[in-house]
Amino acid sequence: MLVEVRGQALFAFVRFWSRRWTGAGLSAETQRGRDVMVVEAVHALGKQGRPTSINDVARELGIDQSGVSRMVTRAQQQGFVVRRAPGRIGAAAVITNTAAGEELLRQAHAWQDRVLRRLTADWPAEDVETLLMLMDRLVRAQNTADQTGPPTLSS
Repeated sequence: MLVEVRGQALFAFVRFWSRRWTGAGLSAETQRGRDVMVVEAVHALGKQGRPTSINDVARELGIDQSGVSRMVTRAQQQGFVVRRAPGRIGAAAVITNTAAGEELLRQAHAWQDRVLRRLTADWPAEDVETLLMLMDRLVRAQNTADQTGPPTLSS
């Protein structure tokens, strides 16, 4: 595959999957996908052992703060997260998952596993393992790149 096409393939892949959860349709499925995004972000950030704020979730999801605030408000209304007042003046509210949020996350992970199994059903097991290993490597590389900043369009 030509080097120029690799980047396009990556972004086509990302666009395909991100449209499933961030589209303007706001169907029940889209709304539930947004709830999953919030719960997943809060769960991942909670593993870092510090309070999670709206700004933290916004950074984790790569979405502006006002958009994430609406998403968190909806997830809270659905009973998936709790937003607690800060312990001191000037501090940000703390967001945590509820038991219902953790159950939603468990269900989402099971659905993700079913989708992957269906999409790769006719693949050799070694290919599936290679795909998973390479996706993990790509995510780790992105996490490293997030600390150094993205390349510019001219680099």
